[in-house]
Amino acid sequence: MTTIHLKSSFDEPSDSVREAAARGEVTIVAQADLTADILRAHKGLVTDNQLDQNAMLAMKDAIAAFLDAGGRWFFNGHFVRTLIDGAAQYRPIADPKRADFDLSSINPHPLFEGIDLKMLETNKGVAGFYGRGCNPLPEGAVAINGLGAANVPVDWVWARPKGGRIFSHAGNDLGSMGHEWNLAPELTRRIIAWTNGGACLDPWPLRPASAAEDLPLAPVESYGGLRMSSRKSGRIVAPTSGTYYHIRSLEGPAYTAIFDIICTPEQLSNVLQPDDVLWVPCRTPANRMIAQKGTILRHLQSGGTVVALGESRSDLWLPAIDFIGTPTNWWWWLDPSANLGVKVTDAAADHPLMRGIGDRDATWHLHGWFVPPEGATVLACDGEGRAILYEDAVSTRGRMIISSLDPMFHHGSHFMPATTRFLDRFVPNLKAYLDV
Repeated sequence: MTTIHLKSSFDEPSDSVREAAARGEVTIVAQADLTADILRAHKGLVTDNQLDQNAMLAMKDAIAAFLDAGGRWFFNGHFVRTLIDGAAQYRPIADPKRADFDLSSINPHPLFEGIDLKMLETNKGVAGFYGRGCNPLPEGAVAINGLGAANVPVDWVWARPKGGRIFSHAGNDLGSMGHEWNLAPELTRRIIAWTNGGACLDPWPLRPASAAEDLPLAPVESYGGLRMSSRKSGRIVAPTSGTYYHIRSLEGPAYTAIFDIICTPEQLSNVLQPDDVLWVPCRTPANRMIAQKGTILRHLQSGGTVVALGESRSDLWLPAIDFIGTPTNWWWWLDPSANLGVKVTDAAADHPLMRGIGDRDATWHLHGWFVPPEGATVLACDGEGRAILYEDAVSTRGRMIISSLDPMFHHGSHFMPATTRFLDRFVPNLKAYLDV
């Protein structure tokens, strides 16, 4: 019996995870293949930021049984579905300042032994990647690391009364932290060791942390789940992969009114109609869209519209996409004189999709650029003049609105205000554009 590393993303796990698998310390399981029997046959579980929480919710009883039998679950990210009784919805720090992301120890845990938390607090000098809030502590859980003067418990461990333990890290994957110091492989090794039964808190501390109601946290939001629509035409259809950032962006109060249908990618063949708009959120695992490639092509050939946002590898499931990825520079703005160079084009000035969107609203960081087909309309470009947002009404009978920008991921993560500014304008612009 070993630990499951649950693979929810399109990309392969890190070298450290694959090396652990080769040593027999971890078993890599695609989330679509996870069953109650497979879970029961292992002692540990590691899940990442791309976890499909809708699919996991369907396995709630199996997860509880796994934990009741003494299993250990290392959870990265935000709880936005009630995957286990006693766990509460993630809440970010309200109106955070830089000092609110200072990282400090509350109760020492073996997983962090000998590691200077300052090496994890920032990534290339940028704070907020480690965490921006917390999954509030269940009763009996103990805070490990805290954020800011209030010690918001970004990390905690819970010995459940019925058995098993959960370690919650409410931020980007802990096994990806500390790259500047080459700490990521060691953190990954320690996570797997912990889920395999390694050292935890002993004795159990008497000092957990402040209750959530005493912390400077934003209010709980309401997420309505998947939904269909009684509308017969002109619908906006959004396939969700069940990640926390998709759930907040598609179901949260800011933008949910625009989406007539929120479904899984696997439901598209039974849902999509020719006059629908298919909105594919950023950072949708590409494998889930590749499986729908035929459905999407038929939709375009019948005159439909597709909006495909960044980091979803649209080049693998849409026609006529020529994409070149680049390493991401997210620390450029630390230099007051720096300019990422993003420009809204002259062609965008009169385009209804870009009404009210300026250079600053489309600037956070870049993941790559496109070579659009001749006749496409470039709406935004990078500092080299290369397309990062364009409309293609020439490659098919339909229309494709393509971008390498990833606003929904960051809005859903409560991270980078420019992404919310962009969506605040782009979402109503799209709705108005399609209603014309």
